[in-house]
Amino acid sequence: MRNLTKSLYPDFYFQDIDLSMISDLDKNQIPFPVVIKPNIGYSSVGVHKVKNEQDWDIAVNQLKADLLHSDGLYDSEVVGSQTVLIEEWIQGEEYAIDGYYNQDGEPVILNVFKRLFKDDYDTSDRIYYTSKLAINEIYNDALKFMKNILTVLPLRNYPVHLEIRKKGNRVIPIEINPLRFAGAGTTDLGYHAYGMNMYEHYFSGTKPDWNRILEEMDDNIYSFFFAEAPLEINLEDVARIDHDALCREFEHVLEYRQLPFQNDRSMAIIFYRSEDLNENLQLLHLDLIPYLTIKHLAFI
Repeated sequence: MRNLTKSLYPDFYFQDIDLSMISDLDKNQIPFPVVIKPNIGYSSVGVHKVKNEQDWDIAVNQLKADLLHSDGLYDSEVVGSQTVLIEEWIQGEEYAIDGYYNQDGEPVILNVFKRLFKDDYDTSDRIYYTSKLAINEIYNDALKFMKNILTVLPLRNYPVHLEIRKKGNRVIPIEINPLRFAGAGTTDLGYHAYGMNMYEHYFSGTKPDWNRILEEMDDNIYSFFFAEAPLEINLEDVARIDHDALCREFEHVLEYRQLPFQNDRSMAIIFYRSEDLNENLQLLHLDLIPYLTIKHLAFI
C-alpha cells in the first residue's frame, strides 16, 4: 500500500526491514517519531509507537514479544512475523471507512467510524464509534481520498476498508485493507447506527443516501467495543468469561456477541448507544482481566 501511494505522498517516510535485522538498525537514521508494526497484521497486534531513540529498544522488544505470543493464535497470512514496517507517526484524528468501487470505478462510502485511544501510545482496536458529527467531519475528505487512489490503482467492483488520519487539511492513509469491510464485525455498527446493510449495497451495486441518513439520525453516539484478552494471558488457562458482568458495564447495549475465545484473544463484541462520549472515555480504561476466571493449577 505504501509503495502504491508513494506518488501521492512523496514526503511520507517508510521502510520495511527483516525482523531479524531490526535490532541492528542504526537508530540515528530513523526520523522519530515513528510507528513499527508487522508488514502483515490484524487487530493491532505488534503495533507500537516510538516517540524517540530512547523508546526504540523497548518498542522493538515488545514487538518481538507480541509476535511470539500471537504465533499460535493467528495464521501467518493474518499476522506475519518476517518483515516489519517502520513508518512516519501520522498525527491527527483517526477514522475508519467501509466502502467500495462500483462497476464504473465510482467510490461509494458505506460506513464512517471514528477511533478512540486512551493515550498517545495506545494502538488497540477497543472502541470505534459513529455519529452525525463524526460522519460530517470526514465524509468529503474520505471520498476525495478514495478518488485519489484511482489515479494509481483503477479499481472496479472492489470492496475496501480504509483507515485514515486527518490533521488540518492533510489526510494520510494508515491502511487500505482489500476485499473486505471492517473486521471482527465492526462493520455492523452501521446497521445499529443508521440501519444500513453494507453487503447488500455492495452486491446490489447501490449506494446510500447520506443526506437522508444524516437528517434521520439522532444525536447519540453509536459505538463498538472489542473485548480482547491481554496478550500476556494464556488462553488455555482461562476457565470462563463473566459475560453478564461485562455486559453490565454498558448503559445501553444494542447487541452483545460472545466469541469463542479459545480460538484467539477475542472475548466479545458489544454494540451500544450513549448520549455523549463520556461513557467511551471511561470504557477505554476498563480492565478486562477481572472478567476472566483462571483455572487452578494442580501441583504434584
